[in-house]
Amino acid sequence: MTIVQRKLNLDKREDRKISIAIMSSFAILAIQYLILIYLDLIGTPYANTIQLFSKVIVGIFYLIALPTVLKRNKIKFINIYFISIFIFLINYLFFNENWFYLKNIIFPFFFTCLPSLVYSWSINNWNILEDVMKKTGILVFIVCSIIALLVFTNKASIGSYNMALSYYMLLPTVVYINEFIENFTIKSFLPVFISFFIILTLGSRGAIMCLGVFVILKLITKEKKFNYKTILISVIIITLIVIILLSLHSILENLYNFLIQFGVHSRSLYLFLRNDVHLSGRELLYKTIIEEIKDNPLFGIGLAGDRRVINGYTHNIILEIISGFGIIIGSIIVILLGIISLKALFSQNIKEASNFISMWFCLGLVHLMVSGSYLIDFRFWIFLGLAINYIKKTKKIEQTELKHEKSL
Repeated sequence: MTIVQRKLNLDKREDRKISIAIMSSFAILAIQYLILIYLDLIGTPYANTIQLFSKVIVGIFYLIALPTVLKRNKIKFINIYFISIFIFLINYLFFNENWFYLKNIIFPFFFTCLPSLVYSWSINNWNILEDVMKKTGILVFIVCSIIALLVFTNKASIGSYNMALSYYMLLPTVVYINEFIENFTIKSFLPVFISFFIILTLGSRGAIMCLGVFVILKLITKEKKFNYKTILISVIIITLIVIILLSLHSILENLYNFLIQFGVHSRSLYLFLRNDVHLSGRELLYKTIIEEIKDNPLFGIGLAGDRRVINGYTHNIILEIISGFGIIIGSIIVILLGIISLKALFSQNIKEASNFISMWFCLGLVHLMVSGSYLIDFRFWIFLGLAINYIKKTKKIEQTELKHEKSL
């Protein structure tokens, strides 16, 4: 074996370590939730013990990959943590009224989110990450299907809907939708149908929005290959979509009534059947935060200030960033985030990687427009790391092509 081959094999092993670390949270969280649901431990002291144990397991995977990450991106690792600590200290000095809430996000931000950013930034071979992602998706699909089966057979209860379950199931659903659009096979359609059914009946509307955005991005960026098979399948799919849309209300109503027989009162189906658009009180949160931005336009209300003002998350990443940093700095950050996202999504240099970014855009960013907080959501930081990594790779390709053209 040559030195070059040994180096390539070493790089692959290192990329697999990093990829497993990144995806470990998805698998462990889903398994943790199954245990909590099956043993009915949510809200009990035992739940905290299980959650702590889960964090330890994920931490072990991250520690295993840490030497590789430091070898590849030691300076970036140090700089990112230095800047983040500096921002936290500034917020502690000037927004000490937020300190109680800042303390609550120290662990997820510094020990989950920032590592996710640096680790995803450090991956060289995205095919390995995609392979690990697919395998993780299969595991999560099985676990979430077991949870759904327990709910439908009245052996477990999650209430009228469960946001966590829908976002756990989002990973395999995106993976299977991507495979279905690429191959148009029944084998790939069945898991799409099952996972979407679980999200629709037991999950939240935010996850459905993420899936809708992914399908649109996939269809826009997919390389068109016209043949008799793709044309026929496309016609069938379009016909089915038209039929479903024309009778959507009746379908949802019948499905809602059918689920009631199993003791499942789907909140998402109920809200879809309403004549008005129900924002679940988010409009009041947005209004309050906008007023706070108007009152504090220059410096905002500080990191985690929304927790203090509205006793919860803003449920909108744009408003959360602007309220946390002020209009000027916050708007600059939002614009930079938009530029990074657009460049990564629609760059034509590495087509397969661009498609991969679309998957992570819908897994890590889209849902933050209506739920959660970017300060504690590791999926957002994975997307950001991959997007920055991708943009850097495309720049190298462009520079190489330019040098080649000049040499000619």
